[in-house]
Amino acid sequence: MEQQQRSSVYFFWDYDLTEEDVRAILRGTNETEKIWVMSWILQSARWSDIWKFLTLKDVRENFAKIQWRTPYLRELWSDALEVWSYD
Repeated sequence: MEQQQRSSVYFFWDYDLTEEDVRAILRGTNETEKIWVMSWILQSARWSDIWKFLTLKDVRENFAKIQWRTPYLRELWSDALEVWSYD
């Protein structure tokens, strides 16, 4: 019997999570897990990969709950959200 190989996403280097696992958590109802996943994505994924999983609306709505690694990263994202909100 052949086993299917799991391909973990690179930005969860300490965990064995696939893209499907990440998407399932983001679609799920567990708020704590969602924020945890968003935190990892925003701080560890490549720019182009962030937007494969999250929308600007996701980031705006959950910004205050994100577990930022450093104040610098929080400030960068805060500034970006402010610029992106201009019409």
